[in-house]
Amino acid sequence: MASATRRGGAPLISGLVLAGVATRQVVQSGLTPWSTLALVGGLAAIAVGVAVLTGRGEFEAADGRDRKTSVALAGLAVVSIAVGSVV
Repeated sequence: MASATRRGGAPLISGLVLAGVATRQVVQSGLTPWSTLALVGGLAAIAVGVAVLTGRGEFEAADGRDRKTSVALAGLAVVSIAVGSVV
């Protein structure tokens, strides 16, 4: 269980930090495409972290089918975090 907690905690903490920084940027400078992308990435990372912690974040369903939504959300989080951290 500790391993699932660590796997879920990493994107959750990263998402909280990125969403907080992006929100502060929006308040100070207004809404820009980069701050919007950073905010969306932070929220997506939070969603991935919560999904992993609650057990819904598996990339493969019990019957062997891929969960395309989980993969897409994780991809969005990774790309947005990368771009948002540069900003």
